Amino acid sequence: MKQLSEIVHNSSKEERDILLEYQNIDVSKLETIQVLGVPIDNVTTDEAIAKLYRVLEKKESMHYVLFLDPIKLMRMRPGKVLHRISEKAGTRLVEGAGINWMSSGRIKERVTPIAVMMDLIRLAELKEFTIFIFGSKDEIIERVFFNLTRHFPKVRIVGRQAGHLDRQREMRVKEAIRKTGPDIIFLAMDFPEQEIWIENNTGFFGKALVVGVGGALDMLSGADRKAPDYFKSRGLSWLWRIITRPYRLRRMWETVYFLLLGLIERFKYKG
Repeated sequence: MKQLSEIVHNSSKEERDILLEYQNIDVSKLETIQVLGVPIDNVTTDEAIAKLYRVLEKKESMHYVLFLDPIKLMRMRPGKVLHRISEKAGTRLVEGAGINWMSSGRIKERVTPIAVMMDLIRLAELKEFTIFIFGSKDEIIERVFFNLTRHFPKVRIVGRQAGHLDRQREMRVKEAIRKTGPDIIFLAMDFPEQEIWIENNTGFFGKALVVGVGGALDMLSGADRKAPDYFKSRGLSWLWRIITRPYRLRRMWETVYFLLLGLIERFKYKG
């Protein structure tokens, strides 16, 4: 397990004027493409952050950031029960490299939850945006909180709460979110519980930027068993998680089906 001082961050970004860089990105020309009928923001990490920076500045309404990997994409296709969630999301980012393969290389870049989370935290410290962290386990939340406040001493974390709740405790958490009115909410739950919970509780989020970071908190704390370099370098961490957790048999079958659909989709774009 990592030491507390080993929090993931990119020091080169700290030496740049990231506010100016994000302000200079023209977000009005960002492209949206369709993969298996699901709309996707075809952006780089910097373009994604520039878009979310504008959202935070305007603060017009709740804005949900959805990260897509092949399993999520399969369950959010048109005709599937969860398709409505992909349509309601304000920003849809590609986390899994398999989607780029299916799109015949049309995706600009994989955008990971940790990269987005860390850049938003930098912005929060610079612009005094407030943060609420919800999900994972108590020890994970506390470890992440310790790391963040140590490396970003000016960041304002107005609330933090583990995600394993009974109904009464859950209501207290939702009321805490409503009262503190955070600018950014990092929510870490399993799929699809995370996405459904966000959809069912939008009334408590105010005008926050809600980022579904999934297992990113576990990884950031060092508690998650990371994928080997072979899988990480190819954007296949999602596949590693399936292999190492065989009880998720349904996801294994969905992966096979994804590969079959991917071959059809690639043929379509080449045709």
